[in-house]
Amino acid sequence: MSAFIVVGGQWGDEGKGLISAFLSVREKAAYTCRAGTGSNAEHGIYLQDKKTYLKTNQLPLGWIFSKDSQIRIGSGVAVNPELLLQEMERYIINDRVLIDYRCPIISKEHIASEQNSKSMQGIGSTFSGTGYCRSDFVLRKAKQARDIEVLKPYITDVTQEINRIDSTIIIESSQGTFLSLAVSSDYPNTTSDNVTTNAALDDVGMNWQKLSGVVLVVKALPTREGAGGFGTSSDITNQIAGTRLAEASSIGGVARRKADSIDWKLLKYAVEINGATEIALTFCDHYDENITDCTSITRPIIELIERIEKITGVPVTILNTGKSYKSVIDLVGDTKIPDIETWYTEKK
Repeated sequence: MSAFIVVGGQWGDEGKGLISAFLSVREKAAYTCRAGTGSNAEHGIYLQDKKTYLKTNQLPLGWIFSKDSQIRIGSGVAVNPELLLQEMERYIINDRVLIDYRCPIISKEHIASEQNSKSMQGIGSTFSGTGYCRSDFVLRKAKQARDIEVLKPYITDVTQEINRIDSTIIIESSQGTFLSLAVSSDYPNTTSDNVTTNAALDDVGMNWQKLSGVVLVVKALPTREGAGGFGTSSDITNQIAGTRLAEASSIGGVARRKADSIDWKLLKYAVEINGATEIALTFCDHYDENITDCTSITRPIIELIERIEKITGVPVTILNTGKSYKSVIDLVGDTKIPDIETWYTEKK
């Protein structure tokens, strides 16, 4: 058995879902497991038309290139039953999804409490109810998946299963290292738990001895939702409004905030605390427009890779060069991403 953890190296929105899906192909993974806080983190990919967007909030996305891989949600992940069932039905994967019986359950009351909370509004919450659910879970007041009738067909002991199988597993975390509750220097502008490598292991209950690698996903021009800073990098959100660099927030109604560069001290710190064994560099086309959808590497990206590797001591092994899920370069192998357009059309 081998396990790879995909973790965000900055403030989220680095493209972990796409990298997880790519790794599932590269490593021939039989399982994709969801770690992280709950349903507050959106994972998505674009089809080749660059308009059709496939996304999940509750489920991982690493299974999207495979018709057969199993999908699991670890016991540390808060679950919204209604959203989970909607996502399963949307992609017709009901027969592949199981969740740990201990998952805390997000209620409508949790969602309403976040929506009415001035503190949650102040930090730019997604209002998914995840934070309030986790708070009740700590106080031993939240329900668990085993208590919810509609979830009973999908209940298992994920921790026991993934520690016993003889297959490769991709563990997909949520958000980013510097949104972690106990790691970020921007408290209270954080998520409701830690989302580092060790937290992901804990979320799915995996024995650390089974871990084969940690892929740190790094965005060439970092972004973040809500309040908080970018370390020593400058916020250029207003300057890029209306340009190709502008990104829409998953919260809705506002632009996703963007920095002008990577904070090198923070990147080195993220590598150290996550134990990164390789780096996936994403949104390269935002750093250099000339690499958009290319299969060869431009000089500015080569220089960026060289700087990342020199500062961190960790190899950059994967590049994302455009909006389409096909815009990925494997720097250490010859991984072929399957064409999912036909599959998606048949299952829609």
